Amino acid sequence: MNTQEIQEQLQDNQELTIKLGERMSSAEEILAKLMYVKDYSGQLDELKELIIKNAEQDKTAPIQEEISQQIIATQKLMLSSEASIKKQEVLFKNFPKEMRVKLLHRFEDKTKGFMIGGLVLFALSAVSIGLCVYLWNDNGRMKDNDIKFRIVRQMVPNIAYKADTLYYRDPKGIEKKTKQLEAQQLTLAEVESAAKKTAKEAAEVKKEAKRLKKRKGKL
Repeated sequence: MNTQEIQEQLQDNQELTIKLGERMSSAEEILAKLMYVKDYSGQLDELKELIIKNAEQDKTAPIQEEISQQIIATQKLMLSSEASIKKQEVLFKNFPKEMRVKLLHRFEDKTKGFMIGGLVLFALSAVSIGLCVYLWNDNGRMKDNDIKFRIVRQMVPNIAYKADTLYYRDPKGIEKKTKQLEAQQLTLAEVESAAKKTAKEAAEVKKEAKRLKKRKGKL
């Protein structure tokens, strides 16, 4: 099952759920109409009593007795209908208003292949973005160095000319030499910083010794 078939199945399930909701609403309207049955039991009781009373006074009671039996049968039928409507009402109230639809998503081999391909494309995109950011930063550093060299060329053209000449003669050699000089310069800076720190600490120790000596002389 491919992605399109899964989407079509989900759409069919959604349409089925909507139709089921419409049928439930229609059933509610029909039940409301069925529940609205006017109660004629009081009028039928009065009519029955009147017929019985007239039958006692009149000897032509067989016809009236038959009418009375028909009225009683009608009353029973109405009571039976009312009981049936009440049962339907109870069943409808117990029927859930909301229905949970459980959707099972099954991924076949083709779908798994698409997912793996998507993950691979996502990983490649992430690597490409990282590489682009790195190249952009590196390009920025090269641009800064170019501007600095152009400043040197304008201020001290002899040194800039010498640097150009050395580079074009042996690019790899001058690159190696430059890295060595930069490493030596970094080491020298660290040594000078450590020496300054040591000299400062020695000066503080010497100053503290003089202060203690002066304090001892006062005692």
